[in-house]
Amino acid sequence: MAGNENNSLQHHLNSVKSGDRRFENAFHGVARMILEDDIQKVIVNGKTAYDFSIFRQGKKHIIGMYDEINSFVSYVKDAAEGGSSKEMAFVLVGEPGNGKTFFVEYLCTLYRRFLSSDGNRKYTFGFNKLDQLGSYGRIHTIESQTYEDPMILAMNLFDDPDETKTFLSQEHGFSDKELETFYDEYRPMGACSGYIWNDIRSHTGGDIQDMLSFIEIIPVPLTESLGTVTGKYPAKDKITSSAVDLLGEESIQRLLHISDTNNLYRFDLRRGALARVAGGGIHFSDEIYKNKKDLVQVYLGVIQNRVIEIEGYKWPIDTLILATSNNSESTGFWLKRKRRRSWTGAVSAMSPTTPTTNFRNH
Repeated sequence: MAGNENNSLQHHLNSVKSGDRRFENAFHGVARMILEDDIQKVIVNGKTAYDFSIFRQGKKHIIGMYDEINSFVSYVKDAAEGGSSKEMAFVLVGEPGNGKTFFVEYLCTLYRRFLSSDGNRKYTFGFNKLDQLGSYGRIHTIESQTYEDPMILAMNLFDDPDETKTFLSQEHGFSDKELETFYDEYRPMGACSGYIWNDIRSHTGGDIQDMLSFIEIIPVPLTESLGTVTGKYPAKDKITSSAVDLLGEESIQRLLHISDTNNLYRFDLRRGALARVAGGGIHFSDEIYKNKKDLVQVYLGVIQNRVIEIEGYKWPIDTLILATSNNSESTGFWLKRKRRRSWTGAVSAMSPTTPTTNFRNH
């Protein structure tokens, strides 16, 4: 499998160049999914709104919710265009039973179906032949823990960005304009991926062709039960919940194999819910304000910084974060935070008497 040319980074780059595969973030993907379908202008309660037909498909689909859907589409479109919404989450606040959870789950179903077609499918990369490096024990292959896009690896092939751009231009024919578009979405590799890549660099003496032979491109699994691409984290009992459920933790099992205790693969990020959707997926936090304070604080940091951080090590993520809350829990949370540090968020209130809004709370 590792020797299959179709699984190589070179093949993936050529497919991106030809348009057979895409490099886009979660906001771009969701926005394209919605806006490529039919859109009609309608009058609702005397006001003009847009009806996005993608939300009206199937036997059991969304009925009404024009304000909420229009607010969500505006949020996603602004984030896709690089606006302030990309540092926000979208929170649906309303009374129990008014369709908040159904809206998010329906959207997640649409997104998985959208990504199942070849032109939209998400890919990630893995490292193979690690037994040759000598410090990974019986571990032979490792996938990117946050399902990083192969283009993220491509933009971090060399330590010098200019050297990387030259390589991509000369070897794969990317124009300056194409490279500029890619680098608009640039982010460093996650801590463990970067560490392994440097191990491979040292082992091969920096020979890029030799280094690339350790790379295998694989499709991101779309199985709902795995929690990849779209994942749900329900509020838990305050005693049993912890930041580990979101971020992951150090794995004793991995330390038994890895002889280099500095190796950052010792952290098992997929023990947490965020890493599984970090490669252009949707994370759904159900009843977010029912979580204990420190867990909500973790959420707020992830929302604004778009990074998983453990003991100072960082894994950038590409995730659309959606959440729900009932009115009483939301009101109680914000009352307690009045005198605490500010954060930026986006909220859609689903109460029939309250219009949807985007806001900054200072």
